[in-house]
Amino acid sequence: MALHYKIFISLIIPCLFLVSCGKEDLLVIDDTFFLRNQGADMPVYVNGNRESKTFVIVLHGAGSFGLSFRNGAFTEILEQEFAFVYWDQRGQGTSQGNYSAPENIIELMASDIVALVNVLKEKYGDNINLFLMGHSLGGMLGLEALLKQGLQNDITGWISISGAHDFELIRQNRPRIIIEVAREQINIGNSTQEWEEILEEVEGLDPISDDGYNAILRLVPRATKLLEGDGVVSTERPSGLLANTIFQNNPITWQVSHLFNQPVNYAVKNNYSLSNLLPQLTIPSLWLYGKYDFSVPVYVGINGFHRVGSVTKDYIMFDESMHHLHYTESDDFAEKVSFFINWVL
Repeated sequence: MALHYKIFISLIIPCLFLVSCGKEDLLVIDDTFFLRNQGADMPVYVNGNRESKTFVIVLHGAGSFGLSFRNGAFTEILEQEFAFVYWDQRGQGTSQGNYSAPENIIELMASDIVALVNVLKEKYGDNINLFLMGHSLGGMLGLEALLKQGLQNDITGWISISGAHDFELIRQNRPRIIIEVAREQINIGNSTQEWEEILEEVEGLDPISDDGYNAILRLVPRATKLLEGDGVVSTERPSGLLANTIFQNNPITWQVSHLFNQPVNYAVKNNYSLSNLLPQLTIPSLWLYGKYDFSVPVYVGINGFHRVGSVTKDYIMFDESMHHLHYTESDDFAEKVSFFINWVL
């Protein structure tokens, strides 16, 4: 199916958030526009160093929004080197549209990435370097576009941040990571009784069945609270995160959109997996995962790293993080991303 897309310049909404819509500067880019593709209008924010001619497209996870990333490591460090493209995906954040539920929501959302890449090249030039950076579900969407929709020729490098490219693998490894963490914490004497209770419960559950899967999910908040309470993982969050959530994102439309557009549910129901296609990924790739991530266990990242056909590739585990390592170990995260991009360029 042919893609139909165009830039729709909003004169109202983006200007409420920025001093100007499309600030011109030889070194700094500060643009806002709407991407329209197959019934959806999606806000796009481009910020950072335009002189680098390197643009990093940030693919947020399910139920999130683009500007949730624009703080901390991104604004203070990474935007000084490169330009970043933040956007609210179809049915997420403040995106708008009038469209029916597709047969394959993952495929449709990946087509939005292809449309965005084409617009960026038309707007900023064919000679720009484009990187894709996917967090959580964004990891699935980015690889879907790269491996199934022919986007690999237009992208210089791939960065997976706790990327979920195989939901069957996630289902299988979630109890495994909970068991390993429970035993680790018991061995060092942290909240021993509570971890023993979690260990007993999870060892009796079948992650393949829906009941077992849901029961394992219910253990995650308990395990998370124990890790945070004992100081095992960092609870640090960027100072601008709350402000972005309140002022750069409409909480009402955010929740309504998420209620009616849940690609994760589709992926879980269908055990959606791209693992068998990963050998076809030949562009440079970086795999960043949190040691204590119960949402997308580190073994998913290890699987991706070993399967890809990339000659230039790296896998890094963050020892004090769960699912949002770009928040909890932001300086280290920025350093690793910067090194990778410069390595590739």
